[in-house]
Amino acid sequence: MKTLDNATQALSTQALAHLQQRLSDWLGLPGWILLPIAIVLLAAVADLVLYFVLGRLEQRLVRSPRRWDDPFLHALRLPLRWWIWISALMIGAGVIGAHLGVTELTGFLFKSGALITLLLLAWSGIRLIRRLEQRLVFPPVNCRARPVDQTSASALTKIVGAVLIVTLILIGLQILGVSMSSILAMGGFGGLVIGFAARDVMANFFGGMVVHLDKPFVVGDWIRSPDREIEGMVEDIGWRLTTIRTFAGPPLYVPNAWFSQISVETPTRMVNRRLWETVGLRYQDANAIEAITGDIRQLLKHHDEIDQNELITVNFTTFGQYALEIMLYAFTRETDWQRFHEIKQEILLKVRDIIEKHGAELALPASRLYLPEGVGIRRDGDAEPGAAAHGGDQADSAAGGETHGEETHRKETRGEEIRGGEKDRDTCARRTRARPGPSEDDAGSGDADA
Repeated sequence: MKTLDNATQALSTQALAHLQQRLSDWLGLPGWILLPIAIVLLAAVADLVLYFVLGRLEQRLVRSPRRWDDPFLHALRLPLRWWIWISALMIGAGVIGAHLGVTELTGFLFKSGALITLLLLAWSGIRLIRRLEQRLVFPPVNCRARPVDQTSASALTKIVGAVLIVTLILIGLQILGVSMSSILAMGGFGGLVIGFAARDVMANFFGGMVVHLDKPFVVGDWIRSPDREIEGMVEDIGWRLTTIRTFAGPPLYVPNAWFSQISVETPTRMVNRRLWETVGLRYQDANAIEAITGDIRQLLKHHDEIDQNELITVNFTTFGQYALEIMLYAFTRETDWQRFHEIKQEILLKVRDIIEKHGAELALPASRLYLPEGVGIRRDGDAEPGAAAHGGDQADSAAGGETHGEETHRKETRGEEIRGGEKDRDTCARRTRARPGPSEDDAGSGDADA
């Protein structure tokens, strides 16, 4: 390889020297001055020609029904113009350096030109890959080819780009004089070291490859994971991270290795949405349950948004703690989240109308208290018996609906009962004082007698 490079360099030097001599003989001026000027002028003319010609040609190819021609022209247009100018400047610098006797400059410029050419090729390849990705996802208007989904196009272009970059890097190392066997040996050992040190990065890389190949989801899908708090819209699937836009707004960056360890749901790909609700009726409406469930079942069977090919169930399920529970189970054809809730609202409102039509009501959580006979509940406004004996204002406010005569008679009756009770208490008190209980001595003597 090194011998071939030296031969190419020698031939180039000889060709430039011959051209320099011809210009010197023709114009009578030093060839080492005329040749760089002529090369720069030639580069300027070539750049103008490429600017107008390739610009017009690209505009025509954009409207072409083929999606492969304009990406190649778009990829070569700008890097080719840069290559012409850089090559012209480096050739001119090499001619001047050869005249001045700087022999090392020629070899340096030759290798630099080759490396710059590789960089321009890499730039051109990147431009080609990006334009091809756009053409794969959004083909031209008259193109008969079917569009490719964003995930597949991104995976294809990334693989091609990686192969291109690796190939150009290997060629560049060879130009710098690195042996291929050394590269392979270093690559094997370095691969082990890098794989051990960056195992998480490699796991994410292979996880991204599996996502691209298996396609459990694509860009634009709504995904969620029951194993982790992941839910949102997929914005990008990279080789290391997947960007998910959460419904709250902030983006979520998930390592691709997670998707080989967790389960992922893709609601975007659902064909139906499930309607599963429980309606509670009062226990007083137990006789109307059969008619209500029948009407609700007919409502679901004749509803346009309910999928009749799926299961439809309306049944009385259980005696609940506060209500008689009826289950509604069906599937809608609509999968959009917003539209589904609109359909759900419409159905539930019609269920409410059916319940009211049969004279029933929706149940509320309530408790009923049962008291034994003869036990009453005194309200806060009722007067206590003691208060009725000493005044009549509170008793009057407690019996607001009675006549004044009835209130007076009730007061007198309560007064007599209270006075009679007081007399009985006084008599019992006098008897108690007349017959006191046994003292401690009497109790002791009584025990001794016993």
